[in-house]
Amino acid sequence: MKESLLPELLEELRAVTAQSSLIATVSTGRPNWIASIVAEGVWLETEASRSKGVGPQLVPAWMLNAAWHHLRSTGTLDNRFLLSTEGLNVKRSSAVCALLSQLPWVEVASSRPIMLRVKSQH
Repeated sequence: MKESLLPELLEELRAVTAQSSLIATVSTGRPNWIASIVAEGVWLETEASRSKGVGPQLVPAWMLNAAWHHLRSTGTLDNRFLLSTEGLNVKRSSAVCALLSQLPWVEVASSRPIMLRVKSQH
């Protein structure tokens, strides 16, 4: 059975993307269009997927859940740890960081390298 988005994360993502389905990548500001947020993950379309005509691609729930859990438990999340096989081994790290950076309790500490952190008031 495939992993589903954690209920709290699913609710948070739907709330922050209700106003706009467009989010930018953290490091380059490239647009990502959210096609849908479902239990299995987030369907995103990038400039590259649009130009290739392949449509939205799934950012699986397990990637978002792992990153969200790490960020909440440690207070920080960096792109290198996300990508590393010794870390979370998330290969859609730009999309994951872009999505998590939209959460109201998350701030971008650095865009190059990408570093997210929990806001001190949270």
